[in-house]
Amino acid sequence: MSKPARQTLTERRAEELKLTIALTARDLFVTDGDTSATVERICEIVGISPRTFHRHFPVKEDVAIPLFRRFGSTTTEVFETAGPQDDPVETLVRAFTTEIRRRHFEEFDRKFMSLVVKTPPFRLRWMEWCEHMEQPVTEFLSTRFDLDDDPFLRELPARLIVHTSVHAYIQWVDTGDLTELESRHREGMRMIVGGLREKRRQPTKSGG
Repeated sequence: MSKPARQTLTERRAEELKLTIALTARDLFVTDGDTSATVERICEIVGISPRTFHRHFPVKEDVAIPLFRRFGSTTTEVFETAGPQDDPVETLVRAFTTEIRRRHFEEFDRKFMSLVVKTPPFRLRWMEWCEHMEQPVTEFLSTRFDLDDDPFLRELPARLIVHTSVHAYIQWVDTGDLTELESRHREGMRMIVGGLREKRRQPTKSGG
C-alpha cells in the first residue's frame, strides 16, 4: 500500500490541534446527548479562538473528520500488517472493528456514532469519508484475489464491503452489541469475498 508523504513539524502540530478540537467536540456532544454545542463553547474549552477553529474546520460538522481519519488509519494498519496466511474475511472484520474493540469505550463510542448517524450533517461527513476507504480495501483485496481489470468491476467489491460496514455500524447504534457488530461484518464480508476468485499461490522452491 502507498505510504503518505512525511509530515513537517508544523503539519504535525496542526494535525494534533485538529484532533484535540475534534476530541473535545466529541466529548461535549456525548455529554450533552446532542450536537448543539457551539463553536464558541468548544473553543473556550480548547483555549483557542473561533478564528483558529475555522482555519481548520470551515463548518462545525467538519470537526468529526479527524476522528474518522483515526479510525481509517487503524483500518489501513490492519491491512498492512496482515500476513499472507491470514484469512481475508477475518482481516476485513478486524480492519473495521479493531479501533472500537481496543479502545474499551464501546458504550461511549456507540453514543457518539448514534449522534453521527442521526444528525444529517454529521452523517453526510461520515458517508463522504467512508468513500475514501474504498481504495485501501481494493488494494488489500488485490493482494488476495484476481480483481477485474475494468475499473468499475475492480472497485465494486470494496464499495460493497464499505457499505456493509456502514450498515453494520448503523445496526450497532441501535443494539449496542459489539460481538454482533463483528458478527455482522463477518457475515457480510464472507458473502462478498465468496464471489471473488483467489489468486493462485506460487509454489515455493525447495532448496538443495
